[in-house]
Amino acid sequence: MLKNIHISSELKQVLIIMTFGFLLIETLTPATIGFVVLGGVLILLGKIPGPLIRNLITLILFFIYWLTYGKIIDPEVGLNFLTSILVIKMLEKENDRDSYMIFFGLLLLISAGSLFQKNIMYVFFFGLSFFILIQDFYRFLRLPSGPISLFKNLLWILPISALFFFFAPRLMNPFQIESSIPKEGNIGYTPDVNISAIESLSSNDQVVFRAVVPKQLPQEQLYWRGNIITFTDGWNWNVMPDNRPQPDFKTTQVEKTHYFQQRIKTFSRFDFFFGLDSPAVISNATGEIELGATHTLSQVHWQSQSRYIVYSELDSHQNNSKLDRKFIRTSLRPDDKEWINQKFKSEQLPDLLKEIQNYFRSEEFSFSLSPGKVESFRSFMQDKKIGFCSHYASALALILRTKKIPSRLVSGFLGGTFNKFAGFYQVSQNDAHVWVEAYYEGHWQRIDATTWIAPDRMSLGGEAFMKSSSSGSLMAKAFSSKQIEFIRNLQQWIIQWDFKFNMLLDELDYYGQDALLKKFNIKREWIMRAIPFTVIIFIIFYGLFLRSDRRKLSKSEYLWKIFLERMKKRGLDINLFSLAETEKKLKSENSNVNQIWAELVKYSFSSRAKMSYLALKKKIKSL
Repeated sequence: MLKNIHISSELKQVLIIMTFGFLLIETLTPATIGFVVLGGVLILLGKIPGPLIRNLITLILFFIYWLTYGKIIDPEVGLNFLTSILVIKMLEKENDRDSYMIFFGLLLLISAGSLFQKNIMYVFFFGLSFFILIQDFYRFLRLPSGPISLFKNLLWILPISALFFFFAPRLMNPFQIESSIPKEGNIGYTPDVNISAIESLSSNDQVVFRAVVPKQLPQEQLYWRGNIITFTDGWNWNVMPDNRPQPDFKTTQVEKTHYFQQRIKTFSRFDFFFGLDSPAVISNATGEIELGATHTLSQVHWQSQSRYIVYSELDSHQNNSKLDRKFIRTSLRPDDKEWINQKFKSEQLPDLLKEIQNYFRSEEFSFSLSPGKVESFRSFMQDKKIGFCSHYASALALILRTKKIPSRLVSGFLGGTFNKFAGFYQVSQNDAHVWVEAYYEGHWQRIDATTWIAPDRMSLGGEAFMKSSSSGSLMAKAFSSKQIEFIRNLQQWIIQWDFKFNMLLDELDYYGQDALLKKFNIKREWIMRAIPFTVIIFIIFYGLFLRSDRRKLSKSEYLWKIFLERMKKRGLDINLFSLAETEKKLKSENSNVNQIWAELVKYSFSSRAKMSYLALKKKIKSL
C-alpha cells in the first residue's frame, strides 16, 4: 500500500542523509554530524519535536556556524547549513509540498557533496541514492517505478549528460580551490618558516599532491622542493620578493629526455610549484619554462595551476651565478656569533658539519613535534635542545652563515607513499619538511640536519614516520609487521581507482577540452550555438518517449487508470491508501459502480479471475 511505501521512503531518506554525513565527516562540523544522527533517530522513532523547538534548533545551529567560521557565505558553511535545514524539514514533513522539498533538497545536497568528495565510493553512493530517490518520487506520483522503467529513462539521460560533460564549455578561470595553509598547530607546508611562536604540531594526513612517476625512487631522493628562503631575522625565515621568481611560460619545446618526469596534481592552491630536487623544466597547458639556476617558481594567484609536469635532474649539483652577501646575513646578535665561533672552529664545510653533528649528539638533542616555545637560536642550542625539522634547519643555516658559508633554507616535502598499482607518489602534509642548502666548491649542496637526530624521518618518510611513532604497544607493532603489507596493498589498490577517476575529471578542464575540440576540428562557438538546439530536441523526443511509455501500461494498470478517471469525472477523487478506505468512499455510489469496483479488484488481485478484459474495460468506460 502507498502508506507503507511512504514509511519506507522516510527510512531510505534517513539512511541517505546519515550515509552522506559519514562520507563528508571531514567537511561537516561535529554539530552538523550530531544533528544528523539525532534527527535520523527521532524520525525513525516518530518522536517529532514541535515548531518552537525546531525554530530554536535552527537559530542555535546558525549561531554555531557563525561562531565556528565567522561567516555564512562559504561553500563549506553552506554545505553544513543545507544539511541541517534539510534534517529540520524532514522533521516537519506534513504534506505533499514538504515531500517535494525533501526530494529536491536531498538531490541538491548529494550533488553539492560531489564538490568536496571526488572518489569512487561517493560516485557509487550518489548513483544509488539518486536511483532510490527517483524511484520513490515516481511512486509518489503514481508513475511506473520499476527498475526497467527507470533504466529506460536513464538511457535517455545518460547520453545527453555525457555529451554535456565532454563538450559543455568550461571556464578558463573557475573558482579557486581552497588555500593550502594548514590550520594552526598542524603539520604542513608553508612558504615561510616562523618557529618562534610554535609550541607543538599535530599530525595532518591531508593529501597535498600526487605525482605520477616513471619508477619508484630511493627514499633519500624524495626531496620535493617548494621554495627557497634567504631572509632571516635571526631565528625565523620569511619569503622575500626575490624569492618569488615569476613564471613566464612559453610555447617553445625544451629537450627533456635526460630528466626525471613527474606529473603533478595538487589538491589545494599553493604559492609555489613543487618538484623533485632539482627541477629544471616546468610544463603546463600554457607552455614551458626553464628554471635555470633558480630551481623554484611561484604560482600566479588568480590562475593557480593544479596540474603540471616537472622535469628534474636527480643528484645534480645546482649552480648559481648570482651569489651575493644575502646568503651570509644572520641578523644574530654579536654575542650569538661569538658563541658560535667559540663552539665551532672549522672554516671548511665538511669539517664544520662534523663539529655541528658531534655537538648535537654530545648534548643529546632530540626530535619532537611538541618542544614547547623556542623563541631564539641560543634558547634552542643551549636550553631546549629539542625540536623538529624547522628548528634544526634554522640553527644549522645560522651557524653556516656565521662561518661565512652561504646558506639558505628550502621548504617542501620529504617522502611520500608510492602506489605500485598506478605508479604515483601520494604526498601529505605530514611529509612537510625543511632542510638547508649550503654553497660549497662552486655549487649548492643539500644538508638535512634532521636526519642526524631522527634518521627514521628520512628512511620512512613523514607519513609513515608519523604512523610508526603513534603505534604504541608491542602487540600493535607485532600485528603491523605481519599484516601491514596486506593492508597497505589493499589500500593502494583502492586508492588507484580514486586516482584514475580524479585524473579523468581533472584532465578535462578548459585546456583539456580545448585539445579535445581541436582534435575534432570543432570551435567553441559552435558548441555554444548548438547547446540550446540540443536541449530543445532532447525535450521534444523525451516528451514523445514518455507519452508512448504511458501507453505501455499493463492491462490491469490501464483498467485502474480509466476507472480513476471516470470516478474523478463523477466528483470522487480517490487516493488509494487502502482498499477498505476506497470501499467506504464508494458506498455513496450506486450498485453498478460498486459491482464494477469489486470485479476490478478481483481481476487485479486474484490469479484465478477469468473475466474478460474487454468486457470489464467496456463496463468501466460506460460509467
